[in-house]
Amino acid sequence: MTTPVTSWRANEDDYLFLQLVIRNYKLNLDVRGYQTDRGVCLDLADVIQSLDLPIRIDKKSRRATGWLFAEDQQFTLDRVSNTVQNMNTGRAPVAQDIYDTPEGWCVDTNALSRWFGITFQPDLFNAVVRLETEDELPFMQAIERRSRAARLRNRPAQFDLSQYASADMEYRAWRAPSVDFVTQAGVRTGRGTRGGQEGRIELYAAGEALGASYFARVATDDQLKPQALRLRAYRYDPAASLLGPLGATQVAAGDVETLPGRLTGQTAIGRGAFISNRPLGQNSSFSATTLRGTLPAGWDAELYRNGQLIAFQDDRGDGRYEFIDVELYFGRNQLEVVFYGPQGQIRRDKIDVPIGFNQVEPGKTYYWAGLLQDNRDLFDLGNSFQAGPRKWRWGVGVERGIDERTSAAIGMQSLYFDGARRRYVEGAVIRTLGAMQLELAAAHQFGAGAVAEANALGQIGRFNIGANALVSFGNFASEFVEERLDYRGGFNFDTSLSLGRISLPIQADISHSKLKDGSEVNEFLITTSVTAGRIALSAQLSHQMRTSGAASPARSDTKIRLLANARFKDFRVRGNATFQTSGRDKGLESATVRVDTDLGEDAELQGQLDYTAAQDEFRLTAGYTRRFEEFSLRGDAFVTSRGGVGAAVQLAFSLGPDPVSGGVRASETKLARSGQAAVTVFRDDNGNSRRDPDEELLPDVLVEAGLRRTDAMTGANGSAIVDDLRPFQPVLVGIDESSLEDPFLAPSTKGIVVTPRPGIVAQIELAISPTGEVDGTLLSLSATEQSGVRLELVDRRGAVAAETISEFDGFFLFQRVPYGQYRLRVAEDAAQSLKVAQSLTLNDGRSEFALNREEDVIRFGAVKLAPADSSVASDEPIPDDRPPSGRAPVIAAIRPE
Repeated sequence: MTTPVTSWRANEDDYLFLQLVIRNYKLNLDVRGYQTDRGVCLDLADVIQSLDLPIRIDKKSRRATGWLFAEDQQFTLDRVSNTVQNMNTGRAPVAQDIYDTPEGWCVDTNALSRWFGITFQPDLFNAVVRLETEDELPFMQAIERRSRAARLRNRPAQFDLSQYASADMEYRAWRAPSVDFVTQAGVRTGRGTRGGQEGRIELYAAGEALGASYFARVATDDQLKPQALRLRAYRYDPAASLLGPLGATQVAAGDVETLPGRLTGQTAIGRGAFISNRPLGQNSSFSATTLRGTLPAGWDAELYRNGQLIAFQDDRGDGRYEFIDVELYFGRNQLEVVFYGPQGQIRRDKIDVPIGFNQVEPGKTYYWAGLLQDNRDLFDLGNSFQAGPRKWRWGVGVERGIDERTSAAIGMQSLYFDGARRRYVEGAVIRTLGAMQLELAAAHQFGAGAVAEANALGQIGRFNIGANALVSFGNFASEFVEERLDYRGGFNFDTSLSLGRISLPIQADISHSKLKDGSEVNEFLITTSVTAGRIALSAQLSHQMRTSGAASPARSDTKIRLLANARFKDFRVRGNATFQTSGRDKGLESATVRVDTDLGEDAELQGQLDYTAAQDEFRLTAGYTRRFEEFSLRGDAFVTSRGGVGAAVQLAFSLGPDPVSGGVRASETKLARSGQAAVTVFRDDNGNSRRDPDEELLPDVLVEAGLRRTDAMTGANGSAIVDDLRPFQPVLVGIDESSLEDPFLAPSTKGIVVTPRPGIVAQIELAISPTGEVDGTLLSLSATEQSGVRLELVDRRGAVAAETISEFDGFFLFQRVPYGQYRLRVAEDAAQSLKVAQSLTLNDGRSEFALNREEDVIRFGAVKLAPADSSVASDEPIPDDRPPSGRAPVIAAIRPE
């Protein structure tokens, strides 16, 4: 055996302790090595363990065998024959590539690069070895999986957005609008169809003018005749600072919506004006709510309550969706409207409606006032779908919190109903009693009569229960109470049954009414649903039985409604059906089944089968959608069982301002119906969180918004645009750290809070900073090492930038801390438990320090806890312009000479 001769021998002066780094990840296990006469060598056993390779080292036979990153990549190292064999090098001599050290076999990094097919690049300045490869190797995929899982575990269910910086977006006299276009053209012929050519156009625009937001919608019928122009100018302000002393949260004029009364008028839409200081999104009714909004042409919507599919609405041609009187239960009511577009789009809109505590703070007064012309668009062009008397109506309401559990409300309304003008006054008291909330309401109709109602919602064990009772006096009539009603009582409950791995929610509603003609009406409604894997089924049974009266015969009506949403491999299936189980028209009333499948990332194939019993007609429709970056294109064709055939093509796109180029950009995303954020990412070398002229813009960085990851990646100019932000809902826009290739860079902050406005682009800058380290030893009040204490670094805004826990010997270490000014403190819960002060004073008397280019590793030495009543440093945010008052006791600046 011939042993290579080298003059170098392992010694302590050349000993290295390095960390393997690949892309933006640091591998957990450190690697021992040496600086040799030829470069750097690494301990082979440590490398194998760190990369999780199935290779066994047998020092007795002086062989290492196994495979590298796949079973067909066999690897054999034979120290006896002094050779190595694998798919990357074939059989090759080891030469002087291996050094015998006290730790084991130390292999030169150049040899490791040849053997493993990846580049080992030592960086002694940063004590790391950078691994470079174009392939996705198994250990890299495992790191990605663990990283994704950690990000999901560490993401809170809700962000406390108050602790983050916000980007205030002032209203302007003019901001260029975003405009959504939908155009459709087709032809149809045959029995049961209106033959001939057809075309339809819809434009929806949103922007700002004269210091207010606005939206405008123009649509035609299928003969290209204009229907109506809807226009609303409005301002929303969660801080309630609109209109000076009125402290309004929302002001609107044009196409508006009013709030409902308790017992008088329903929520209404039309042209008029509205003002309120109620918190945005707060429910105005006790046990039910109405969801209404814009529905683009060709879209449909599903409604979910606490994950249960409960309602569906198809495109009805007026550009709106409505889910009226959605029943609420005690506790949490999470309502989600899921929108499905004709080009395969899926959008979600969530709202939480909690019931069970007083919604008006003690001493707080909320009001609303509205005036509108019912079902009338701002500019009626003579072909509107809207029906009804189109009379003017107005209403006002005031609600005040009396104490933590009690509030009272009063209101007036005037509306045209059932052929007559009617005016009302009403009032209510809401009181929370333990696990129950009670409402007592009454209303008076001038010149007619009155009505009184009691409502209760509560929780008993796993049952959410509700009860109501109403009595009418005289000839009272409203949109909530029909004139013939004498009294009404009802009971409902909601629970969930556990059937093995399946949870079966059940809701039931039972009511009894008596009319003034002597007839009685009994009704019950039972709803249940099953969600198993990728299948969601919902069934609803409704029954109404009415006895004969002086003016009406006896009748009975029973219906079953089914809703389904499922996914089978690559196919998405949605369907709904209605069955009439009593009367002359017993049988299937209508049914729809739709199947969608993706053809690659940008194309979709759809098929739909509809049946309508009234026409005894089946309709089969097939469609193909192709999405491009700037627009989407859809073609479909249909055939009916009555001989009708047709085909159509639809083009959809959006135009909006491009803040990067200063021009106009086109997108297939609905820009006018959602918010946008233009994000610029830069390297903040001086840690001031502001972009200076000489600081570099960073490409290839992913931006995320809230809890969702976007596909917005910065370009060469460091900019990216995040679309599809929910309007008027604050969201934290930040950086996806997994996209940073340099592991020594980190976001300066978790992100910036943006409150999007429809059609408007918010512009923000996000800083990426070099990072440093902070360490020290925590001492107790008696000057002994203190372990297990959670410590925090607080930045200049008062936000927690990093956390760590002191070890058994009191040692603490903060890693990857972005440059900036910080304070060290004890976490609040730990301070309370130990009865010590939260703030910490460093051993040189300072409470603040800075990490920067000159001082990126700070070692504090001993830091002693202070008694809880000690006068220590303030917890106020650090001023931006205040420099550190001194130097840390021991500073290790890792910089070249």
